[in-house]
Amino acid sequence: MRINSRRYLGRMRRWSLFTAWSLCLLIAGLRSTQPTRYALSWDVFGYYLYLPATVIHNDIALRDRAWLDTVMTEYEPSATLYQLVDGPDGVRVIKYSAGMAIAYAPWFLLAHGLAGPLGWPADGLSPPYAAIVTYGMLLWILLGVFFFRRVLLQFFSDAWTAVLLALTVLGTNWLQLAALDGTLLTHPFLFTLYAGLLLATIGWHARPAWPSALAIGALAGWITVVRPSEGVCLLLPLLWPAGGGAMAKWRLLRTRWKEVLLAAMAFLAIASPQLFYWKYVTGHWLFYSYVNAGEGFDFSAPHTWSYLFSFRKGWYIYTPLALLMVGGLVVLWRQERHLFWPIAAFLVVDLYVVSSWTNWWYAGGSFSARSIMPAYAPLALPLGFALRSTWRRPLLVAAVLCVALNLFQTWQWERGIISRERMTAAYYAAVFGRTSVPSGAAALLLVDRPGGEDERLTDEASYTRRLLSGTRFDELPDGIRILTAGDPFAPGPEVSFARLTRHDHAWLRVSARLFVTDSTGVPPVVVCAFHHNGEAYKYKAVPWDLQGVPANTWATVRFDYITPEVRAPEDNLKVYIWNQHGGTHRVDDLCVELFEPE
Repeated sequence: MRINSRRYLGRMRRWSLFTAWSLCLLIAGLRSTQPTRYALSWDVFGYYLYLPATVIHNDIALRDRAWLDTVMTEYEPSATLYQLVDGPDGVRVIKYSAGMAIAYAPWFLLAHGLAGPLGWPADGLSPPYAAIVTYGMLLWILLGVFFFRRVLLQFFSDAWTAVLLALTVLGTNWLQLAALDGTLLTHPFLFTLYAGLLLATIGWHARPAWPSALAIGALAGWITVVRPSEGVCLLLPLLWPAGGGAMAKWRLLRTRWKEVLLAAMAFLAIASPQLFYWKYVTGHWLFYSYVNAGEGFDFSAPHTWSYLFSFRKGWYIYTPLALLMVGGLVVLWRQERHLFWPIAAFLVVDLYVVSSWTNWWYAGGSFSARSIMPAYAPLALPLGFALRSTWRRPLLVAAVLCVALNLFQTWQWERGIISRERMTAAYYAAVFGRTSVPSGAAALLLVDRPGGEDERLTDEASYTRRLLSGTRFDELPDGIRILTAGDPFAPGPEVSFARLTRHDHAWLRVSARLFVTDSTGVPPVVVCAFHHNGEAYKYKAVPWDLQGVPANTWATVRFDYITPEVRAPEDNLKVYIWNQHGGTHRVDDLCVELFEPE
């Protein structure tokens, strides 16, 4: 009997197609349970700001502070405008690159056309913008599921493709980021781009042609403009096997040089808007916007162990399926060595880069290690080959258990049982498998760091108190320190974090006295800050409040300060009084008390 191959192939692929659509419906349903009111806030606000600044306000350099002040007051997208950094001549530069703004653009324009007729302000932040951009991005994410399916079908049967689709979506933090907390973040969208890049790479190496070459360059460029650190994606097309080893790959690149050039041009075309933006706003083609000394890449001291195994956000702790993905590289080495090299090289470099970021736990909006999520597209391949190996049965059982644990812990995360930033091993053990937080378990969490300027130590009984420094200036005439415009500083203690405390944090209580006269004018400030390579971060400057203080008396300033998540143990604390506005002031008794956890 003759088989109709096209009909047979269609039947064979029904399971994976059914699984893909089912997962999309699940994701869309979960997303519908989440409000969109604050979707355009925090980091997303920074990604998005290119669009209203350009289209609505014609102010891409953000010189006009009035409209931004109005946005901050009316919509409260974040506590501060940390998404911006100062540029030359009064301009402000958007901290994040423009790749996500490109993804948001069609949905922003649709919302901009509908906001007015729907009776909402056409200001870029009203509810229609938040809702339409959110669900528009969801469509991009769901498209990635189908790209991913087509990648898997290049290597696996329809049934195994369906299994790998379900495992990747349900067994990792992909589900939480795509459907619940991160629909507008970079990572779910990057997964879509990575799946498309893999599909184009496989297609070009199988049958070189200009459309797939164009897609490789454009997608790699878009990935890099979304997150410049994701430029590691270029390793996948560069190292992808051509059949016949390295010499065969070289011959392919040499003989198809026009398509290679086309891919390079497509990459530059997608990257060029970012370059032109920097040139227009700053005068430079390249601009490094992460100027806060408290964050950045520490390539000489990556936090890889913590990134993988920490109970705070460790990838292997909260996404144990990742162990099977990475372990599958052993099977790939034995069975498909030509695929081992591009995937292993990409994983090693990608893991090195993402774990070198100072704040490797990536804030509170992510369950598990969110920065590695785009890598699930290539890592599904070693997982698939491992599940088809002789260890199939125990690995399938382990994978199902990983899915169950991931779904339950995702539920714990959404219910606040798993803390967003303060997890410890002891607390994890206390809440493991539980549907509520046991009594007293909250005391096992990391310290609850205040989110704003108002820092206050309220639980002194849990800390040991000692005097760090008491500067009374007794060696000076009259036993006081006189500050002038020419001599504006009264130094206090300077000590590294490693010498300050052996704990993960400590509190400081800083106080000083100022003699008030009729001509005191603008008073000095007491400064407390940490420094990395001479640059300050977690900077706090508190002035004296002289309202109601009579002349010829001493006024006291006092405040609390919690040490930051230091970038390196050698980062040093400095406390001092600064006469920043000039005049003559008499100060005394600069006192710093240290409170360490018991």
